[in-house]
Amino acid sequence: MGRGWSIVYHVVVIFAVCVAASRADAAGRVALVIGNSEYRYSKVLPNPVNDANDVAEMLERLDFTVIKLLNGDFGAIREAVRTYNSQVENADIGVVYYAGHGMELGGENWLIPVDAELKTDRDLASEAINLKVILQSVSRATELGLVILDSCRDNPFTAKMARSTLTRSVERGLARVQPAPNVLVAYAAKDGTTAIDGNGRNSPYTSALLKHMATRGLEVSFIFRKVRDDVMRATSRRQQPFAYGSLSSKAVYFREPSPTPESPPDAASIHSPAPQPAVRKIDATVWDTISNSTDEKLFQNFLKQFPDSAHIEDARRRLAGLRAGSACDLFAGDGPGTDREPKANSGETTMAQPVLATAACATAMATFPGVVRYVLQGGRAAELGMDYAKARALYEKAAASGSPQAAIRLARMYESGRGFRQSYVQAEEWYRKAAQAGEPAAMEKIADFYERGLGVRKSATQARTWRRKAQIAKERQAAAPSSPEPKRPERKAHTD
Repeated sequence: MGRGWSIVYHVVVIFAVCVAASRADAAGRVALVIGNSEYRYSKVLPNPVNDANDVAEMLERLDFTVIKLLNGDFGAIREAVRTYNSQVENADIGVVYYAGHGMELGGENWLIPVDAELKTDRDLASEAINLKVILQSVSRATELGLVILDSCRDNPFTAKMARSTLTRSVERGLARVQPAPNVLVAYAAKDGTTAIDGNGRNSPYTSALLKHMATRGLEVSFIFRKVRDDVMRATSRRQQPFAYGSLSSKAVYFREPSPTPESPPDAASIHSPAPQPAVRKIDATVWDTISNSTDEKLFQNFLKQFPDSAHIEDARRRLAGLRAGSACDLFAGDGPGTDREPKANSGETTMAQPVLATAACATAMATFPGVVRYVLQGGRAAELGMDYAKARALYEKAAASGSPQAAIRLARMYESGRGFRQSYVQAEEWYRKAAQAGEPAAMEKIADFYERGLGVRKSATQARTWRRKAQIAKERQAAAPSSPEPKRPERKAHTD
């Protein structure tokens, strides 16, 4: 074995040894990112969704596990916070970023969901999210809890809100807070003042945050000092960001300082031809080896071992796509390759987290457009979220790509009248498409339709014929278990 291959071998061994540490690092950073733009009872904000998308992407590059929610209503935000709470307890760093409307009521700060109407100040408790809930969540992180609020934007609710005797005023901005130890709360604007939404893609505050967040070796508290300076310059000192909290002396970084620089070369090496850096050869070889893998840990280690590689962006995209795919399968509930019946009389599928599934599956579909499983899972998420038009479109797309499970889902929606007008004729057509792909469950439904005369002419003969077909299909599956869709090995084809 040559020296070059020996080096590559040792690098691969290092990758294997670092797997456990990589998993711990990934779990050590958790973030919840919320961007609310499409308010139903007040003016739309143009930037929060852009801000949230860009911050989420940045945090993922910094090895955070990110829960992202766009245009969240009251229930969706509560659900996202519950999911975040279950993860942040095991984290070293917990971050919550919120962009959207926010207000103060009698010294209490509130984040405003997109479905909040807020006719009176009494409605805040039932229609908005108290900042205390978010502070309690991030305080569970062991080293640092960080809340970033680009939410003090000029608020339309204050002018129309009827005031009760409970409070004397509703302020425009957010009030000062006293967070728990090792919790930092960063406001886009000083307490009692408003922030600017901006005319570009991002607000001035988030633009500055994105500029400095990934700076290597810049301690977290200094990040927000630089953000403050940039925002004040960009707004001609009209907006002054502010941070509240008391941190320990232990330095916390989003991106660790660079290793100690190497010693300068000696005179002999200066006059000799510069050899090709071995690390470049190694990173290219390792990338060729892992580029088509579906193992997230390999890409996590690649990012750590070769931060200056020419393939670093490819590795980030690959890792983000795989994480989104895993989250899509996880939060859609059923998992790949399964198709369980909806709960009786509830109209619900077995999906666990529709809001998170919708976001994750959208990313997975965009990253891996050829993987039919993610389209099916996206349809499941939309169906449970009661976005039936979107569910129908995704199911039809998946069915056209050969997914019998998608055809069965469509058939069930037509059969039950869930989402659009009940039609046994349409249901039978979709069951028949799934039956043509060899699905015994669809064949049994067609037999039942013939037996009962639903969507077809009643026929005992046809019912018996389809039941025999279903039995034969079951026997074939038992003899040679395989499923044409969706197969887990599809993920090996990700070469985007």
